[in-house]
Order: sequence, then C-alpha cells, then structure tokens
Amino acid sequence: MQNPARAKLAAGGPVLLMSLRQLRTPDAAMIVKEAGFDGFYVDREHGTFSDAETAALCTAGLLAGLLTAVRVRANTGADIAIAMDAGALCVIVPHVSTVAEAEAAVRAAKYPPMGARSQAALGPMTFYRSIPSPQAIASVNEVTMVFAMLETEEGVANAAAIAAVPGVDALMIGPSDLSNELGIPGETRHARIRDAFHAAASAARAAGKHMVAGGAGGPDIAEMAGLGARILMGGNDVAYLMGAARKAAETMRKDFGAAH
Repeated sequence: MQNPARAKLAAGGPVLLMSLRQLRTPDAAMIVKEAGFDGFYVDREHGTFSDAETAALCTAGLLAGLLTAVRVRANTGADIAIAMDAGALCVIVPHVSTVAEAEAAVRAAKYPPMGARSQAALGPMTFYRSIPSPQAIASVNEVTMVFAMLETEEGVANAAAIAAVPGVDALMIGPSDLSNELGIPGETRHARIRDAFHAAASAARAAGKHMVAGGAGGPDIAEMAGLGARILMGGNDVAYLMGAARKAAETMRKDFGAAH
C-alpha cells in the first residue's frame, strides 16, 4: 500500500494537483494523469458529487497511481469517513480554525490508536486484498493524509498550533473565504491574504509539515516554492475547460475575420 504523493515529497519533488468540480466519470483520472498532474481532489464542498461518483473517481485514481483526495463538505466524522472508504488517500478539511477542530479531523481520518475511524473489512485503498487487521490499520494510517484548510482570521492566527497537531500533514489557505472573513471579498491577491500564506508556510515549515501553494489566490507558486511549498495546486476542470474553449472560440472568430 503506497501513497505516491508521500513518496514524491520524501524524494524532494513537487506534487501537482488539480481539482474536479464537474468531471464525474472514472476516465477523469486518465485525463488528470495524461495532463501531467500527480493527483486530484474531488470537491465535495462546492461540487454536487454523490458518494458513488466520488468512489468511482477515487478508485480510478488509485488504479492510475495518482494521489486521490476529497475536499469534504464539512469537518464531520461522517463526511470524512465516507471519503476515506471511497478510496481517498487524502482528505482536505475546510474551515479548520482551532487545534480542537484539527484534532477532530485527524481522529475521523485515522484508525486507532491515532484516531477513531471505524474499520471497513475490505475497500479500494487496500485494493480489496485480505490483509490482517494490525497490518492494514498500520498501513492505512501511514498512507492517509490530512490537509487542514485555514479560512478564517482565527485559523491563520492558530496556524502554528494546527500544524503541530499529529496527523495533520499540510496547511492550505482558502483565499476566497478568508477574503470574505477579512472584509475584502474577492481580493485574493491582497497583502493580507499574502501575509496569511506566508504565516501558514512558516508554521508548516517549523512543524516539519507541508504547505499547499497555488489555487484560487495568494502568492504565485514560485514565491511559495521559495518558502518551502512543494504541494502545488492548479485550477479546476471547469476553469481549464472554459479557458481553453474561450481561447479556441476567439481564435476561430479571428481566423474567420481575417478571411473576409
């Protein structure tokens, strides 16, 4: 049982991720891999994915050798458990503002003694192999990852303490919600957002944890990489499709106009 992202990070390399907002069929995993990404996350916070669709995407991702992640709807045991049982190697937990909330996320994602997750007999993460429980528990706890999203002023202030929670692997800023919280809605490149990214990166580095760079705002990837970030978040499927389609339409109109 392996987590390809853990292996790449241990080797000092970057891990490139994108998010899925609309793609729902298993071949999305092939598309993500062929595009050059190392994994994806199924956005259940802002997407309308069913449990079955989430499981199909995660299972396909595991077979493709990708990091499979799910951004859960909320920091609840039920939401995290269904993501893990669906085959997510990583859960991205939104709105983590306190140590207690980070500890709750880890408790839901990990089997005892690290957490309190209920053990399923067989599942996609173990490729449905029959593995003795002690070995399965240790292996799953080792490969699963928890990303804590800081999306409030309180969360950013508590970044160091949250990063220090055992079982939290990475910090991730939610710039859109944080900008709303700070009274600067939509200004995801604002200096206060940049400061939040820098504070989180410093906290992660001090705790020996990872920082997620990129996404919907904040400093650019080059700047964050200079601060130690090696988990790099790209855009989502809708943004990529819209960007390429819009460019193609503009080019077609331009070419048509040039001929008349």
